[in-house]
Order: sequence, then structure tokens, then C-alpha cells
Amino acid sequence: MAAGRCRFIAPLCFAFALPLAAQQYPAEMISGLQWRDVGPMRGGRTYAVAGNAAQPDTFYMGSVGGGVWKTENSGRTWLPIADDRVTGIPIGSIGAIAVAPSDPNIVYVGTGEPDIRSQHSYGIGLFKSADAGKTWHSIGLAETRQIGKIVVDPADPDRVYVAALGHAYKANPERGVYLSTDGGAHWQKILASAKHPDDVGAIDLALDPQNPRTIYASLWATRRPPWAVYAPSNMPGGGLYKSTDGGESWHQLGGGLPADDYVGKIGIAVAPSNPNRLYAVVDDLGTAVARSIRGGQIADKTPAPKPSGGIYVSDDAGATWKLVNSEQRLWGRGWYFGQISVDPTNPDRAYDINTATYMTLDAGKTWIPVKGAPGGDDYHQLWINPKDGNRMVLSSDQGTVVSVDGAKTWSTWYNQPTAQIYHIAADNRFPYWLYGAQQDSGAVGVSTWSRMGTLSFRNWEPICEAGESSTVVPDPDDGNLLYGNGDQRCDQELNLPAPAGGELPAADPNDPNRRTWTLPQVFSPADKALYYANQFVFRTRDRGKTWAKISPDLTRLRPKMPKTLDPVTANDIDEVMTDRFGVVYTIGPSPLDAKTVWVGTDDGLIHISRDDGANWKDVTPPPMGAWSKVSQIEAGHFDMDTAYASVDRHRLADDHPYIYRTHDGGRSWKNVADGIPDGAFVNSIKEDTKQKGLLYAATELRVYVSFDDGDHWQPLQLNMPVTSVRDIVVHGDDLAVATFGRGFWVLDQMPALRQIAARGNEIEANRAYLFVPGETFAIHQGGQNGTPLPHEEPQELNPPAGVVVYYWLKSAPSTPLKLELVDANGKVAACVASDTPVKPVDTEAINVQAYWMEPTAPPSAEPGMHRAALNIVAPRGFGLGGRRVTLPPADACHPAGAPGPKPETEPIRPGHGAAGLQPGNYTVRLTVDGQTLMQAVTVKPDPRRLPKGADASPDDDNDDE
Repeated sequence: MAAGRCRFIAPLCFAFALPLAAQQYPAEMISGLQWRDVGPMRGGRTYAVAGNAAQPDTFYMGSVGGGVWKTENSGRTWLPIADDRVTGIPIGSIGAIAVAPSDPNIVYVGTGEPDIRSQHSYGIGLFKSADAGKTWHSIGLAETRQIGKIVVDPADPDRVYVAALGHAYKANPERGVYLSTDGGAHWQKILASAKHPDDVGAIDLALDPQNPRTIYASLWATRRPPWAVYAPSNMPGGGLYKSTDGGESWHQLGGGLPADDYVGKIGIAVAPSNPNRLYAVVDDLGTAVARSIRGGQIADKTPAPKPSGGIYVSDDAGATWKLVNSEQRLWGRGWYFGQISVDPTNPDRAYDINTATYMTLDAGKTWIPVKGAPGGDDYHQLWINPKDGNRMVLSSDQGTVVSVDGAKTWSTWYNQPTAQIYHIAADNRFPYWLYGAQQDSGAVGVSTWSRMGTLSFRNWEPICEAGESSTVVPDPDDGNLLYGNGDQRCDQELNLPAPAGGELPAADPNDPNRRTWTLPQVFSPADKALYYANQFVFRTRDRGKTWAKISPDLTRLRPKMPKTLDPVTANDIDEVMTDRFGVVYTIGPSPLDAKTVWVGTDDGLIHISRDDGANWKDVTPPPMGAWSKVSQIEAGHFDMDTAYASVDRHRLADDHPYIYRTHDGGRSWKNVADGIPDGAFVNSIKEDTKQKGLLYAATELRVYVSFDDGDHWQPLQLNMPVTSVRDIVVHGDDLAVATFGRGFWVLDQMPALRQIAARGNEIEANRAYLFVPGETFAIHQGGQNGTPLPHEEPQELNPPAGVVVYYWLKSAPSTPLKLELVDANGKVAACVASDTPVKPVDTEAINVQAYWMEPTAPPSAEPGMHRAALNIVAPRGFGLGGRRVTLPPADACHPAGAPGPKPETEPIRPGHGAAGLQPGNYTVRLTVDGQTLMQAVTVKPDPRRLPKGADASPDDDNDDE
């Protein structure tokens, strides 16, 4: 094994800057729109964790799709610290974090999770913070793709070692162990495979804390095929290495460790109190390809050697090793787990990470679970405070937790909205709910509005169908009935199965049913027929009482193997696959014709049926080769011959975006992705349901919008953090998305986008423009009925109450602007002005925390697009409950010298506020620089059919007066 010594200089600029040339309209024209995080309020998959001994309550975690988070109170609350558009980290997938032991302000982050599931995202190198996570900058190694570990010299914060796993889908030279001695300004590759430098990467590192020039490194050669498979391959070249001179030279460790060509991932740990004691958890199945956990068959029929994985211990600093425990529960699925940690004062006490977290007190002979639950929480890394072995932080597929009592009790992961959601569906209730399968945690449903004012743990539920990866769809007429997994149905209100009685047709013995991690299921918007697919398409028109197979196998026959595929990984097959490997991955029923259905496969084909499934025509765009996954097919809402297909080729090491559009029924296609950068491969494409030519694309980095049928695209990221966006649904006047790392998000009241698509040039040319408001209801939420939830409890916002108004200013006006809501009688029912003075909360005059008293910001008069809410609320603080009337501040709504508010003819009783916004016809009026713009809006009744008197706004004051 040779150390290839290459030098890399950290780039001065970052390659993923958003393109501007292709934008149709300036970003300021949509800047007033805001995404709203709606949860669920629970953690998703995390991998990297870190801390610093000098700060015992501070810990960091890296979500594999949701960025970097930090707690300063031992896990009571977590906050994202790298989301800023300018000073943050522009990728959501985090693989490694390290805090410099000698300086807690210096934090290193490696992007790209190393747990390379079939669904994972990539990284863009190393980032560094010198201010404990407030700001970040890139320090190179952008092509390493997946980073497994970072360790920092205990005495020198500039001496940093990095384990780079490399590309998951092709050979690349940016693999191995790297060293920087100047804090990331320059890098040297100090360990690489001599025989296979482009195939063998590094996955784990450990320093001897008493002699930090002694380093242990784990090398792993692994890749994934483009088809669906559970475990990646183990290629030749894996093993454990040691250096005693700071990485200048290395030798491979043997002395009892497995040494065959099937050595996979190895986790390594040094006992701080006795550096001669080493622990290693070794993955070695005796075969290059794992057998399927779903009972499929692998292609390699040769006899496999006996597995030699397990827990190994050395008491002579790695010279010799002994297998102390070979239980599968400790090392099984080693490609996904394979981490081990040692107590700082007791070398016999160690922790092994797998579906549960296990502890040994006898140097690995016996192990007991100290964290784990039915279903398998799946843990990944444990960082232990080197000065206090009772304080530790643990990552898992459920989120990250902290223990301060030696693993006896743990903090919660129900305060980290980092769910990885595959697909999204909305029901038709009010408030409407969003549904999707959360990776590793089961499917979830979230309400988009709370009657108690804020979204909290009360507003989401684990749901009874779809598990961690299947598609779930609610019944169009009854949101409590959920469908998934083909012929399965359940009742969410009862939390019980609700079988419809029908079953899918029996499998064809000559073409056994195949599957991938997530299969499509969708209701037709034309006739409410329900479709499902594996390699065949199935349909029911009676809500599951009967099912029919309506297609032949629509996947490729003997698909060509990609050039990026190595011989070992080419045999990584865990389904019964011979001539066909793929599945139908997406179904697009036409909203205009119940007999027309489009489908796309994960091996690169598109078909259409116009006769109710009797016949299918291959209309695949010629440039699409094998394994070009059709991630979404969208049938046109305004034209029978129009369809859009998003195509994802990143498993072929092609990160370009592809969106194919046809206007002639598939006879010809055009790739329309101008404005979407490389790296933002496309996971979903949707057409607006009301405005022709308005398209939305969910990509690996953010949401994009096109106002001209895909000819030009521009970011619709707005305030959403960078994360993988997997699916989109248009629901009335809202746009909702499923992300793979930050849960569900909603863009409330977005008809302004439709108006820009219809008349954008006209809007842009105007000095001021008032958009037509979207659908508005007279919704009156209640309070929290007593003392409210403390702000430490995770909560998200309701949508804005009242009439949501968007307006555009080409330049800043010379005088204050005002927005008014005028009722049918010409009375101004609500008014907000840009010059309303906002006074800071006088904390010496209140009896609650300032958090509860934050004033509402006035509408903006800066150039660009802005949002404001016009609502009629009880006059809280202006005479409520017998208090004296207080004059409003002087502004454009209340000019100085104008009469103040009149007292009520009857006193308002505490607990019975004045009626709020009522149904009726109103006018929104914008006055700016002497110009008056108006738009009509009809406020509809509360759809919940309120009883008489229920629309009075409650008074939640709980004062002891």
C-alpha cells in the first residue's frame, strides 16, 4: 500500500452559485413569497455528531439531508446553524463533524453522508467555521463526494485528517485519507490504494490521544449499481492501516484481522486511558455482495467463504487481534453501521453501534443494549466527552439524542424537523393534511393549520399505511382512508386496517413481481381510479374492491450495463432479475381523459396508453439510455398531447438536470432544463393546475419554477434551506413539497406565481403592482386554552390569518405606503402602513418573556415583492376587557391629529373578543406615491361550518389581576 502524495488548494469561490442568465424574471419579483415548515416535529436520519470537552452542554449533529444543527443545552433544543444563503453550507447532506479539541470555536464539516443507501445525497467537500458555527466557508476537497470522518490534532487546530470515501457510482481519484496542516488551506493525500486508487476510499479514522502522530485509518472499496439494491458491494482493497509518524508512512494491520477480498467497512476506536487497547467492528460477509434482506437472489452462485465479521480487540496497539464476539446483532449490515467508541477512563467499557446501541463492560465479550426500541432505531455514531464519560451524543435514523448520565437516559429526537420524505399527497379536508413515507421512521401525516394557533406535536401523526418508503395516498372523498402498498387500505382515525376486499392479481411465475424501495400509487384526477405499479400497471375503479392488471411488463429487456459499473458491483442484484431489472417508477393519469395514462420506468422508458390500458406505446425520448430513471411523469392539465418527464441519471454519475417536454403525445421531446445547474438533478416535475405554462421542479438542491413552459427556470428556494426536494403537490392556492431532510414545506397563497406566468412582463414594468388575492376564508383560530406551550417546545407557524396580500414595488416610494381592506359598505376594516413605528419591547414593564410580545413588522416599502396580511382582530390592548383605550401610533393609516378609535358601545367581556374577519365582498387597496391600486376579494365562510357565535375571537389572557 502506497501513500500517493498529492496537493490540493482550497477553492476561493464555490461552484454551485445559482445561474442568472436563464432567469425570466428578477428574483426580487417573487421574493415576497415564503415557504412554511409544517413538520413533522420529529428527527430524521443523522450521522455525524461531535462536541468539545470544554463545553459539556454543547453538541453538533449533521443530518444526512438537513444540514448542521447545534444544541447548547444538552439536546433540550436544536437549531440549524448552516442555513444562511451567504455564510452557510450550500448542501444538506452531512457526513462528518469535528470540533478542534484545543479551540471550540473551530468546527470542521465534511459533506456527503457515507452511509450510501440506495437513496442518499452527495457532498461538495469540506467546510470550516472559526466562530462556533455562526459562519462557514469552503476549504476544498469538493470531488470527494462522501466523507466518513474528520479528526483534529488535540493540540493543533490546523492539523486535520479527513477520510474520503469517494463517488458511490463511479471510479474517481479523490478517495483516501487527506491531511491539512494549515486549517484546510492546502491538502495532501497521505493514504491511498496502490493497486486500486480510484476504487478504494477511506471511511474511518482514530488518533491516539496520548500520541496524536499515531493514526489508524480504515479503507473501504464500495460502489452501488444504478438499479434498486439494498446493500452496496464490497470490492477488493479494504483493510485497517496504521501510521506512527503523522501519516508520512503507513502499514496494513493483520495479526488476526480478516484479510480476504471481501473486507468491507471497519470502525476503529482507541481506548483513551490505554492506547494499546483498540476495538474494531469489521464487516466481512465472505462475499462481495450481500444477500437480500427481502429474500431475493443474488447473481453470484459460487460458494461463499464463511463470514469473518465481528468485534475484534487488540491489546498491543494493533499488532495482533482477537475476535471476541461474532454476534450478528453487533456487526450485521456493517456497510450501514460499523462504528465503535470507548469510554475515556475504562478501556473495558465500549459502545457498539447497530440497530441498537450496545455497551460492554468486559472488553467486548458480552454486550447489552443501552438504547434501542422495537422496529430498530438504527444508530450511527457516538461521541463521548473525553473528560466526562457520562456525557455523550448519539446519532441515529430517528435523529440525535444526548445523555448526561452514562446512557441511562436520553434527550428526545422529537425536536428536530429533519424528516426524509419520499413523496407527498394532500387530502381534501380542512385543514388539509399532507402525507408521505419517512425513511426509517414510518409514514407520517401533518396538518397544515392548527386551531390552537401554532403547529406542534399535536398536529402530526404516524399513519397506518406505507411504512418507511411506500407511497401513500388519501381517499379523495375521505381523508381518513389511506391507500398504499398496492391493495392495502387503512383507517387513520381508527388506526386500523380497513381492507377493501380486493387483491392484486396473482404474480406471473414467468415474470415474478419486482420492486424498488418506493413504488408509485396515485388517484386519477379525471375519474378517481386508483393506480399502482411494479413492472406491471394495476388499476381499481371501485376503491380496491377489485383490481386489474392493465399492462404487460413495461421495463427494458436486457438493459445495457453502464460504463461506470465495475465487474463486482455489476453482480450486486438482490431481486429475482434475469432479462429485466427495472420497475414502473411513476404513473401520470391524465386529468383531462380517464382513458389516458403515462408511465415512466426506473430503467429509462416512457409509455402511454390512450385506450384505458388495452394498448401501450413506447414514446421514450431517444437520448434516454438505460437506467435513466424517470422520476416523475406529469400529464398535461390543459392539453391532451402534453406531458412532462423529470429524469434522474445521477446513478450513472451524470448529475445534469433533465426535464423532457412533449406537446405531440410523445412523438417528439425536448429537454427543457435551462437555468437549473448541474448537481440539481430533478426528482419531480409538476404543472400548475390553473395556469398553463407554469411549472415546478423538485431538484436535489431546491425547488425551481418556470413561467414559460420550461424554456427558462429560476430558483423558488426563497427562505427554504438547501435540501433535497423529492416531490411536489399543487393544492388549491398552495404549493407543498416533500424534502429529504427537512420534512414538509408549504408555500401559502401562491396565486401571484400564476399571475406572473400570465402577465409577468406587465407586472415587472409597473412602478407598483397589487396582485389578486387567492382564495380566502374567514378562519378564526382558537387559543391554547390555558397556559401556552413554552417556546422550548418545537412549534411552527400557522399560515397568515386574514387576507394575504402580495404587492410589487419596482423602486422604493418617496412616501409611506398603506394597505387597506375595505368592506362592501366602503368602511376600512383593516389598515397597515409602512411607516408604523415599531418600538422594542420594554422588558422592564412586562411580566412575561419578550418572546411573547414581539410586535408585528409593518409592510415593507423596499423595492421588490412583499407580503402582508390584512385581518380584523379583537382590539387587544385597545380597550379589551375594561382596559383604557390606547391611541394607535401615528402612521399613514392614522395620520397625526386624526380622531382615535371610538370606545365600544358595550364593554367587551374578558374571554369574549370582538368578531374577527367576516365573510363577504371586500376590496384590497394599495396607496403608494399618490397611486391607488385595488383588487377585489371574496372572503368565504369558515369551511368547518361553525355554530352560531363560534367566530368570536377568544381572549387567552391568563393574568392574575
